[in-house]
Amino acid sequence: MSLNDAQKEVHMKLSISILQVEQVTQSYINWFSSKEVVRYSDNQYRKFSFDKLRSYVQSCLQNEDVNLYGIFDNTSHIGNIVISGLSSHHRKAELTYVIGKTNYWGKGVASFAIANMIQIAKEEFGLNKLYAGVARGNIGSGKALEKNGFIIEGTRKQHLFYGGDFFDQIDYALMLRD
Repeated sequence: MSLNDAQKEVHMKLSISILQVEQVTQSYINWFSSKEVVRYSDNQYRKFSFDKLRSYVQSCLQNEDVNLYGIFDNTSHIGNIVISGLSSHHRKAELTYVIGKTNYWGKGVASFAIANMIQIAKEEFGLNKLYAGVARGNIGSGKALEKNGFIIEGTRKQHLFYGGDFFDQIDYALMLRD
């Protein structure tokens, strides 16, 4: 999926940019108190506050191994996408993401952000591979990866424990070089 196709699909003015400390808002903090938003995420085990999120964003800004991007519709912060492992000698990195505003779910926002990260991974970091793990049941996340050419590399049985249940983790990957 091209970036333009993803933007047309959602009829919004989407962008991603490195998240700054001053962009931490109460709305951002509130994402993580939504059981829907954290259902398939380790964030359900964390406590969030304004100071903790500001510290997290600051630590990402200072860490050469991680880039934390905010996903925006115009100026509204609606999600995040993180690329980590940037200093790996193996030239691979992991993607994790959250669309915190649920009214944007199913509208191509994650696909848009992933497409942007693929471009950044190739052009800025010269990576060979991107990978992501998805809890079985998180259908939207798997679809967003597949739309961007990711394939399933394997399944880790009962690898994740969320909301009192075990979930298989589906491991996706995209080779960036032929």
